[in-house]
Amino acid sequence: MNSSDAGPSVSAASADARIPILYLLTDEVSSVLVRGQLGYLHERGFDVTVASRRAAPDSTTEPGKWDHGVAAEHLPFVREPSPIADLRALWATIRLIRRLRPTIVNASTPKAGLLGSVAAWLCRVPVRVYVVRGFRFETATGWRRRLFRSLEWLAIRCANHVVFNSHSLMAVGEAEGVIRPGRGEVIGAGSGNGIDVSRFADDQLPTSEDARAQFGLPLDADVIGFVGRFTKDKGIGDLVEVFETSFADRPDTWLLLVGHFEAGDPVAEATRSTIESHDQIVVIPWLEHTGVAYRAMDILAFPSYREGLPNVPLEAQLCGVPVVGYAATGTVDAVIDGLGGVLVPVGDHGRLAGHLVALFSDPATRKELSNNATLFVVGRFANETFWAGLQREFVSWSASESR
Repeated sequence: MNSSDAGPSVSAASADARIPILYLLTDEVSSVLVRGQLGYLHERGFDVTVASRRAAPDSTTEPGKWDHGVAAEHLPFVREPSPIADLRALWATIRLIRRLRPTIVNASTPKAGLLGSVAAWLCRVPVRVYVVRGFRFETATGWRRRLFRSLEWLAIRCANHVVFNSHSLMAVGEAEGVIRPGRGEVIGAGSGNGIDVSRFADDQLPTSEDARAQFGLPLDADVIGFVGRFTKDKGIGDLVEVFETSFADRPDTWLLLVGHFEAGDPVAEATRSTIESHDQIVVIPWLEHTGVAYRAMDILAFPSYREGLPNVPLEAQLCGVPVVGYAATGTVDAVIDGLGGVLVPVGDHGRLAGHLVALFSDPATRKELSNNATLFVVGRFANETFWAGLQREFVSWSASESR
């Protein structure tokens, strides 16, 4: 990947020294996006610091939130646009970078990605990495689409290395003109962290019967599952509509939803009301280990309208759960149509419903998809494969900037 001329650079750390690297994430909640990655780098010659927003600036980071050996700092990022708060966060990021003097800044998630990239450019950080996990402008309209697109262009312009979570996401960026063809890259098969295969091994998960009992689901029910934020972009409104219309006469079918409502991209009130009142919809706000939920499912529904490279369908397939979803950006990299699941055109409620119904009527096909799905994920998305590729890039970029 070619370096951009967007900003100046200075010498990086020498090859025989530990390389100081600063990860920037909007919120501590995003620790799940880099779980294991930071510890892997720490053990291989990097001094890793991660900065994000804590619940309160003076609070102490929970033990185990970040990997062993990683230093944590607070930055006052806010998720939604706020000029005054964003300027405050930008200045705090600049001060942190000046204090730590990292060779590499790795910035991702919307607000930290933008402000972190700008701050790294202003501070002349030698290696400025922007990790693109998804494009908000894909599902926005009008002035919001133009704004989000412009902000992505700015973040990419300030970075000299741009890593996309998937090939389809990079293709969207090139088609939209936010990045020149050939300037971005995808590491391995994609992802921002890979999947911890061992975490979803059979001996780490309960039986299907135990999982269903935990959630109050009938042991002999047909269970459609969903894991993610309850927002428009995630397509949960489409899923609830399909469940209400196509499964109304199937009292043996249940819907298991793992996640919570968000104000930033709210679902319709009718959707929320149905979720909260339907007798055959079970809602689990939070799980320490999502594998328990996958164990309770027969099929994962994933009607998301846009992704970078989604972990949820990868995790579900790893657990042997086939996926039925929309052929959206990012999802098409995580699910191969006909291999580990079935993908339909984005927004096509009818075909989404048809394939969900058909799979419940065809256990042999469901079993075949299940077997294929597990092998697909293990072969392409194991996290140590991704981490090793990322480490090689970091070392190469640092060495090239020091010359």
